[in-house]
Amino acid sequence: MLNIENSLILMIDMQEKLVKATNAEQEVSQAEKLISAAKILNIPMFVSEQYPKGLGFTLDCLKNDKQKYFEKTSFSIVKENNFLETLKTYARPQIILFGIEAHICVYQTAMDLLKEGYEVYLVKDACKSRKDFEFGTGIELMRQEGVKITCLEIVLFELLQSSKNPNFKEIQNLIK
Repeated sequence: MLNIENSLILMIDMQEKLVKATNAEQEVSQAEKLISAAKILNIPMFVSEQYPKGLGFTLDCLKNDKQKYFEKTSFSIVKENNFLETLKTYARPQIILFGIEAHICVYQTAMDLLKEGYEVYLVKDACKSRKDFEFGTGIELMRQEGVKITCLEIVLFELLQSSKNPNFKEIQNLIK
């Protein structure tokens, strides 16, 4: 089960051209809620951007001042820019993962995180691929390899663990 003190959030490539190419408006909306929750709950958040010079930058609605950004050209962020060393400094074994494209960059990142011993939770309703078949295949492969497939509301309420959590009302308002 997810725990606030053991978790961090990793958003993969939710950039201008990729969001447009995948028609990911609904997934962006879910991502906004998760990012807001991360800020409320003070959960560290990392953001990858695949070749931003060509694909554009992270959507403005998904940015905040608490995020750490990593530019990449490899499909997995784990292979670039001292990301893994930075990740290890947080000593948080649970990674809440989401982004675009589910069957490429999200999938390869998830596989590398598993190899490094992390417990990976994929927020399925905040992920997208251009084609449904590739999306479904990527999700199924991740499930087979041990990624925990979840959704936004499950993640939020697992992190809260109780309606007595002082942040309950604020988090609940994100999904109303």
